[in-house]
Amino acid sequence: MRPSLRQRGQTLVIFALTLLLLTLMVCMTLSIGMKAREKMELQTVADAAAYSQAVATARAFNGASLLNRAFMGHMVVMTGVESLISWSGYYRASLDGARQAYDVARAPYVALLPCCLPNSGCSQFCSCARQALQDISDAQDDLRTEDDNVENTWQGLDARAGHEARALQLGSISQAQRDAYTELERILTDASLAQRIADQANQGVISDITASTGASQVNTDEIKGDESCNGDGAFCTRRNAGNKNHFIYAAMGSRGYAFVTGREGGADPIKNKLQSVIPQRDIVNTLEDEGSGYFASTKNHSRRPSENGAVWGDDHGSLTLTFGRGQAPCPPTSIGNGSMEAHVKSNDLPNPEQDEHVWTGGSDAASGRDREHTMGNCTLCPGMWPPHADYNYKNVATAENAYGQPKNYAVIQRDLQSRNPDPWNLFFRFRFATTNNEFDNRGIRLSDGTDISRATALSAGIAYYHHRGGNGLQAWVEPPNFLNPFWRATLISAWVDRAGQDDVGRALDASGASFTREAYDALRGVGYAAW
Repeated sequence: MRPSLRQRGQTLVIFALTLLLLTLMVCMTLSIGMKAREKMELQTVADAAAYSQAVATARAFNGASLLNRAFMGHMVVMTGVESLISWSGYYRASLDGARQAYDVARAPYVALLPCCLPNSGCSQFCSCARQALQDISDAQDDLRTEDDNVENTWQGLDARAGHEARALQLGSISQAQRDAYTELERILTDASLAQRIADQANQGVISDITASTGASQVNTDEIKGDESCNGDGAFCTRRNAGNKNHFIYAAMGSRGYAFVTGREGGADPIKNKLQSVIPQRDIVNTLEDEGSGYFASTKNHSRRPSENGAVWGDDHGSLTLTFGRGQAPCPPTSIGNGSMEAHVKSNDLPNPEQDEHVWTGGSDAASGRDREHTMGNCTLCPGMWPPHADYNYKNVATAENAYGQPKNYAVIQRDLQSRNPDPWNLFFRFRFATTNNEFDNRGIRLSDGTDISRATALSAGIAYYHHRGGNGLQAWVEPPNFLNPFWRATLISAWVDRAGQDDVGRALDASGASFTREAYDALRGVGYAAW
């Protein structure tokens, strides 16, 4: 039996409805797949931008650290200059010490002078005693003549040494550090480095991606320590005058050369030179020299009193001398001894007369002389150390803030509304009861009208300080600093520290996509912590 006309075409209707459903499913699959891909692209660019910013920060910090090592090298050279100035003065002190020793050595012969009186009963000692005293006096005159000769040369060499010391002190490297910091602050503030990453991504298969400056204030706050560590960031453009001992101790430990640290071998040349000045039959038995070149701080490093903001060159010791020209029947020899010291002190006070350059038996005149061998005026008082960048000492102990190691955030966005809609991104209404609910598969608006067209991805990086030590508990744990170039970069959780929980919200809030902050707060409110 043939079907009636009313029965024909039912399969076509079912096929059309099925094809519509299949089309919807394909479009939904394509749309979800594309959105997943675009989300991954956006997050990849954000990760690349955050990592690049962290690398730039680590490089700037390593550059500051290397310049500080060069700066401390200059200051170590300063201790060498001060040591040589003091040691040269110690030779002049030794000339005076030898005169003292001769004064002691004359005692046995002075005791014989009564034999020169009539009816003394020991007149045979008179002539040799007088001769010995005359020989000692002549030797002391020779020592004074040598000191006068040294003074004539001293006038020129001392001033030249002074100019060298002053040049070292004024050879500030802070401007190079400031320039590096200024450039780092710029690329974090205007997100220019992140935008470069986005531009490079846009040249490939990715498109319409831009870097937001929403995280700029957070990133700047992380590095901005300001001058003298008045800010909370990691990078202080000048060290704080009251918190510089770590630099002093590092410089003290870097001196290295035995002559500067302990005057090793410093007495031998002086002893040999002194022996050539006195008559041959007289002998310099011993000559000791203890001393050092060092920076004073809150602790004493030598026998000199501690004075914050001063560099010292210090020498002290003693000598023994044998007068060996006694004639019979007087004693053929007599031993004398003398003590001596010398020091040069350079402080940070504007008045050069507060500096000291003293040796046993003499000193530089307090006025009328070029005193530049004792540093220049302080540039950040108190302290004769030139200005230089420093890690913010206030952050070293703040574990809840990652010890001040600077985080940075990259916010990358794609404006979906400005793009031509893809054919599979459907927009239609479902009618339920008396209401119309919109379904917008383009990712432009939610059903309640919330604008979500600005797709946003956030990523976090950090510049961290890492020093490899030994194994296990023997590892040398070193706090972050600008003394060694051990700064590295990596991506991190946005919640790496307690401050990060609020920083993420600040960055999203300033990104111009308010829905991202609302979503973040909602997730955080229900305990979500997988950031």
